[in-house]
Amino acid sequence: MHAVVVTWQGAHLLPDCLRALAAQAHAIAPGRLEIVVVDNGSTDGTLELLARDFPGVVVLPLPMNLGFAEANNLAFRRALARGADFVALVNNDVEAGAGWLEALLAAARDNQGAALFCGTLVFRDQPGKVNGTGLCIDGLGRARDRDFGAALGTLQRAAGPVEGISGGACLLRTSLLRRIGLFDPDYFAYYEDVELSLRAARAGAICWYTPLAVARHRFGATFGPGSPRQRALLGRGHLRTLALHGGGWKAMALVPLTAWYRTAFLAPLFLLRGKPDLALAEISAALEGMGAALRAVPTRLTGGIPPGAEP
Repeated sequence: MHAVVVTWQGAHLLPDCLRALAAQAHAIAPGRLEIVVVDNGSTDGTLELLARDFPGVVVLPLPMNLGFAEANNLAFRRALARGADFVALVNNDVEAGAGWLEALLAAARDNQGAALFCGTLVFRDQPGKVNGTGLCIDGLGRARDRDFGAALGTLQRAAGPVEGISGGACLLRTSLLRRIGLFDPDYFAYYEDVELSLRAARAGAICWYTPLAVARHRFGATFGPGSPRQRALLGRGHLRTLALHGGGWKAMALVPLTAWYRTAFLAPLFLLRGKPDLALAEISAALEGMGAALRAVPTRLTGGIPPGAEP
């Protein structure tokens, strides 16, 4: 099986991430875990670090930042070509805990109807606090981390189906990817995991949560939590996901209404609060999101695999 880490300007994050991943090898037969790092055109010494300190890791260097979805797709296709049964995805700011991979593989073995698996993410700087136990998706197509901010010590979440998995730390059956396709590359970052989870559900596949798979997350290490770039990408991804998976008439109404709400209400509100960068992020989310939603129409009408997501 393959474990994939996509990175961009993350040389300071990779050592902890890769060492934690290497420690998972006992969960499968010796030599069967191949760790693959896809570098999105980093200029911070990432390639030099990998060559010097992690010579056993497979490195797929890209000339520029193609985004999370497209970079993962490159590694997905490589895994499919090599006959991998599973692919684990781990963000460069995530450290898999002891037994993380073993717990996910056990869940996959015991739940053949499930195809996407996740565990419990906790905050690295607050290990007693939950980052998420999978994703919740509301009636407006918005996704959030389930149990976000809950105390780990009081969490009583049983193993079972969940609406979506987080691409930050998960396990995927490659048989599902062969059937429904890979990440939609129209998502640069954020919501590509939501869209894949919804596409899987349409195909009858289950997302599964197991509490025994615990990983630590440096929350917002790439873009910064609540940053303008993060807000813009989240808003854009939300609108495309709504266009692809929202109910027909509902999507036709909610996509323009959501874009209007961002430009006519949220952007002026942030300006009044003296945060012009966040106001611009809302306008960007609306404009780019409308474009992404319109590009989703042919896929929505045909019910096929999004362009560029073919396995």
